[in-house]
Amino acid sequence: MLSPLCLHLPHASSVVPEGLRGDFLVGAAELASEQLRLEDRYTDELFGAGWPAAQTWRAPVSRLVVDVERFRADDREPCAAVGMGAVYVRGTRGQALRRPDAERREVLLKTYYDPHHRACEAATAQALAMWGRCVVLDAHSYPRGPLPTQGAEAPQPEIGLGTDAFHTPPALRELARVYFAGHGLEVGVDVPFSGSFVPTRFWRSDPRVHSLMVEVRRDLYMDEATGAKNGGFARIQDLLSGFRAVLAKHALE
Repeated sequence: MLSPLCLHLPHASSVVPEGLRGDFLVGAAELASEQLRLEDRYTDELFGAGWPAAQTWRAPVSRLVVDVERFRADDREPCAAVGMGAVYVRGTRGQALRRPDAERREVLLKTYYDPHHRACEAATAQALAMWGRCVVLDAHSYPRGPLPTQGAEAPQPEIGLGTDAFHTPPALRELARVYFAGHGLEVGVDVPFSGSFVPTRFWRSDPRVHSLMVEVRRDLYMDEATGAKNGGFARIQDLLSGFRAVLAKHALE
């Protein structure tokens, strides 16, 4: 590992394995519409260009298959209240995506969720062994219009920073806030979303693991109606690559 910084990309994938399409109650067009609305398209390019694959934790499938960012158990996951726990049963309009099926849910979690978390935990342990610390950059984007997991009047800053009281030191939060504000972007802290990913084994137990979520409002880099990159893509990619370099340096201090 070149640095204790690890990049988490939980929602970048658009992969829905062919054998799983039958799980969904909606047709292909509606499933594609839900993917456009929910997946963090291009975040792998925006945050990850040039970053070592060994220090990049990328979920292997679309969040519509399994959402690795959620708590595994629905009784611990607030988003399960709107049908968007680790395995979604509802879509962005409240429509049924799947029939609730405990056995099928467990198969999906064992196939996709658990291996992802084990890999993240192993990489975190490696960083701690080598550097005595691990810093997680939890990379996301979000649409202009609110999702069911947001309040209807939720603020829509250009950059949202999500923090965890245990794992996000104030200095890390301020480093990010000052960087993005200094480049002329409107920054919200814990809006529109709060929290940041920490591998389960270390969550709320190991203060050497730091984590910060960065959410980019999608209209800054893509056409939300079509999913195509827009003219702002290169600028946002440069800003995020610059921030990643600042964060990697901070992780070594």
